[in-house]
Amino acid sequence: MNVARKKSGWTLSEKEKHFLFYFIVVFSLIFAVLKILEPRSINLLVAQLQESILSTAGYPVLRNGTSLLVGNTAFEIVVDCSGLVMMAMFFALLYSTKTRIPHLRMLGYFAFFFFFNLFRIAFTIAVGADYGNAAINVVHPVLWFVDSGIVFACWGYEYGLFKAFKKR
Repeated sequence: MNVARKKSGWTLSEKEKHFLFYFIVVFSLIFAVLKILEPRSINLLVAQLQESILSTAGYPVLRNGTSLLVGNTAFEIVVDCSGLVMMAMFFALLYSTKTRIPHLRMLGYFAFFFFFNLFRIAFTIAVGADYGNAAINVVHPVLWFVDSGIVFACWGYEYGLFKAFKKR
């Protein structure tokens, strides 16, 4: 072992190595399957829902399949926009930490992720339509971190990370 690493105290426990290995493998496999299969029906559903949400918010929207034209800005709904990536991340976190939750609660989380993601996408598209590509290039990755934070918070709750904050 590298003496410098040992002196600094920067080593991973077996539990941490297990977590990292299984999280990366499980998430990568699910993500690869989603990218290969590209579930067009889910993408189409998200595009239809985006059309409805944005139209209700007063934006002029033209939809052709999974493509949206909002104002003068075009958007394509892909699997990354569907909420499935959030679900995959949550599942990979649960699996890699051996955290078990009832199936019905997992479905509840998946529904929450789907709807949360719908409004994140609508906000992102609205920003792009109102302020152009420069704004969307800032908002899109920032809101991806918000999505990830929501997933980690839900997993952390189920894993028990917040027990120290509960009142006795």
